Amino acid sequence: MHAHLQSHDSLRVLDFGATSPSNINYLTALGHSVYMANIVQDASRPEWLTPSGEGVTPEYDVERFVSSNLDFSGRDFDVVLLWDTADYLPKQLVPAVFDRLRTVLRPDGRLLAFFHGKIDGTGTRFSRYQLTNTENLDLIESGEFPMLQVYPTRQIEKFFEGYSSTHFYLGKDNVREVIAVR
Repeated sequence: MHAHLQSHDSLRVLDFGATSPSNINYLTALGHSVYMANIVQDASRPEWLTPSGEGVTPEYDVERFVSSNLDFSGRDFDVVLLWDTADYLPKQLVPAVFDRLRTVLRPDGRLLAFFHGKIDGTGTRFSRYQLTNTENLDLIESGEFPMLQVYPTRQIEKFFEGYSSTHFYLGKDNVREVIAVR
């Protein structure tokens, strides 16, 4: 993804996670426009649970969350930096997030996502990914959000159905990196 960002002009980038002045400065210095979205924080709020009666487990209101938090006011994007966001979202919400992102990604647009291979331990704390001038990323712990699930490879493949190509890479600490092209 680093090479793509470096070699293209005037991309519209959707960056998930806590607001990062570092990423904003990096991307705008390359001539790109940036839109930030921190849906992990928003998704953790109890307001998205449907009221429940006695003995009924509340359900996550996926449709209301998506319409409230993934409405980009008609914007579409050349690049989506999802990072490891899916691992920290309620399980019912994740397929809808990927469906929504596919609709706002321009043809030939790229989506970058990371998926952890284990639910706890080194490297699983919620962090902000910061772009650098190299192919390496800086990670800065960015809150106390628990990782909610680890997805098997087949489920990850399903999230990316409908993309023209998908590339899987195994990174350090058993993190799977996926780059999908619409």
